[in-house]
Amino acid sequence: MRNIIIIALLAFAVCACTPGPIYIAKDESDSVKKNYNDQHVQSLFEKNASLFKDIYARYSSYNVGIYQDGIGITTLEDTNKEKLHYVMAYVRPKEASFDVNASKPDERLAKIIRDFVPKYIKTIKSRDLDADDIEGLAFGVYWAVRDHSQCDTYGGYIEYVYIFFPKSAAQSYLDGKLSLAEAIDQSEVMTSLELKPAKNIRPVF
Repeated sequence: MRNIIIIALLAFAVCACTPGPIYIAKDESDSVKKNYNDQHVQSLFEKNASLFKDIYARYSSYNVGIYQDGIGITTLEDTNKEKLHYVMAYVRPKEASFDVNASKPDERLAKIIRDFVPKYIKTIKSRDLDADDIEGLAFGVYWAVRDHSQCDTYGGYIEYVYIFFPKSAAQSYLDGKLSLAEAIDQSEVMTSLELKPAKNIRPVF
C-alpha cells in the first residue's frame, strides 16, 4: 500500500512538471488575429494590417511573448451600445510567473500593473492609435501561477489583466503627459485571478 502511495505521489510530481497548454504564440501567424466575424472590424483590420504586423515585429525584436491571437482589434460597447474599436496587444512575458505558495492574487495583480504594464506597453506608440475608427488601446498581460515546490517551469494556471484605455488616455500616457495611474483611472480594467471569471476592478495605486 505504501509503495502505491509513493508511486502515485511521484506520478503527480511528474505530471505537475509536464508542459500544459501553450499560451504563447509561436510566430506572426499565431500572434496577429486576422479573421473577424464582423465585416466592419474585418475591413478595419485589413486597412491597418501593416500596423499590426509592425507591432508584432517590435515585440518579437524584444523577445516578448505574445498571447495567441493577441494582436489585432477588439471591440467594446459604450453606454449607448455603440461598438468601439480598440487596437489590441496582449503579451505573455516569460518572466511573468509566480509561486502560488508565496503570493496572493491581489499581490500578483499589483505587481503586474506596477512593473509589467509600464515595461511592455511602451512598445506601443502613440501614433499606432491615429487611424480612423480606432477609439482606444486594449492592453493585456498574462502570467503563470505555479506550485514551485513541484515545478517552476510548467504546470499551474494562467491569470490575466486587460486595460481598455480610451484613445486620449492611451496617447497622453504614451506621450508622457499622464501617469499610468491617471490613464488607468480613465479606463476599464478586467482581471481573472485563481481561474475565476473575469471581473471589472478599480486598481488602487
